[in-house]
Amino acid sequence: MTAEEKQPMPPEETYPELQEEEINVEAELEKLILEDREAEVGTSPSEASPDLNETLRQLQQELEITRQKLKEKEDSYIRLYADFENYRKRTQREQEELSQRERRRFVLEILPVVDSFERAQQQLRIETERERELHNSYQSVYRLLVESLKKMGVSRMKSVGQPFDPSLHEAIARQPSSEYPEDVIVAEYRPGYKLGDVVIRHAMVAVSAGSPSPEPSSPSEGANPQPRAEDTPDASPTAPSP
Repeated sequence: MTAEEKQPMPPEETYPELQEEEINVEAELEKLILEDREAEVGTSPSEASPDLNETLRQLQQELEITRQKLKEKEDSYIRLYADFENYRKRTQREQEELSQRERRRFVLEILPVVDSFERAQQQLRIETERERELHNSYQSVYRLLVESLKKMGVSRMKSVGQPFDPSLHEAIARQPSSEYPEDVIVAEYRPGYKLGDVVIRHAMVAVSAGSPSPEPSSPSEGANPQPRAEDTPDASPTAPSP
């Protein structure tokens, strides 16, 4: 160490200009920190409160607008979903109606074949073994046809002995009957059929007109008839006295 370095340092008061400069540096540093904080907030502490309220008010307005738009979108979605459900149900109903019409048309074309089988069964008189074999063969076809119609939902209506119903029956005759009361079906000329619960063919029937009226009796029936002159034997003439 040199002799100069070994000399003691003078007191702080010896350099007053240096001390004042250090104080000014600390003040400038505090000022810079405060300005940096104000820059982060965006405004001075005195002006922060009004701007913050305005910002909150704008945010609330934007939130209300967003909620209104969301509700409009939700209502639009609900309407769209309801329209789609109505379209789906209408399409399904139209498909079912179309299928029902097609089945009805097909059944109406098959029913005359069933009628022919039944008329042949009523008119056939089996006398030989060959006729019996023929009868059994077409009866098997008839039963297969009837079973197929049943699987499609076709059912035959009962008519004889039932009250006449214009929605089920078609009256083609009216005849007296001592067995059935008036307006009751006494005979069936063509059977009626239903497809499910819908009538696809009315039954052709004869309706009872009630008991036949008794034959009118003659006016003299039950009374003692007076003998006619031609039915009385001739009397012998009385001879004159002599």
